[in-house]
Amino acid sequence: MQTFFFDLDNTLYPHSAGVTEALEEKMNAYVAQITQLSIPAATTLRQGYFQQYGTTLRGLQIHHNVDSELYLAAVHDIPIEELVIPNGTLCTLLHSWLGQSAVFTNSPREHAVRVLSRLGFAEHALRIIDIRAVDFIPKPHLQAYQRALDTMNATAKNAVLFEDTLVNLKTAKEIGMRTVYMQAADKQVHVPNYVDAVYNDIVSAIQVESKEK
Repeated sequence: MQTFFFDLDNTLYPHSAGVTEALEEKMNAYVAQITQLSIPAATTLRQGYFQQYGTTLRGLQIHHNVDSELYLAAVHDIPIEELVIPNGTLCTLLHSWLGQSAVFTNSPREHAVRVLSRLGFAEHALRIIDIRAVDFIPKPHLQAYQRALDTMNATAKNAVLFEDTLVNLKTAKEIGMRTVYMQAADKQVHVPNYVDAVYNDIVSAIQVESKEK
């Protein structure tokens, strides 16, 4: 039986929502504040941390001893209700898969709850495996995937990861998960061979992937 793991941002809603841009603006400002760098320099540093560690937060924890909770609260203080559009079709489609599905995100639970609520999911409808649940060791680190699989009592060979970040799919493929790349509708990129399928729309992705096995 399949287990579905869904990344949250730019996966359960489209990249065009603008959430990433809002989060990055907050992150750049936070990094600039604690490092006393200019915004351009802080942006470069933040991007480097993201590429090296999987999240900006992990880099800040290692190199700047930041208060993780203060950071998460500040960065995720964005107007989700103005950016994310409700998706009743998605909620209905996933209804029969709720017991076999989880949100697997490098964001904190409270951010995921806000997004899921805005999409139209009932409270606690989807299990959330957030950054705290993996002890702040984020995707693409193997430990995060092992924790997610254990949480859902799932095996990698029967698991599917829906994700918009390619490097996160690479680890998933290495341990035997099926990998589904959620590509922005207006963005064309080279898709590596560790990606099993590509979609622009989460509803279409679930409709097809739920029939794969």
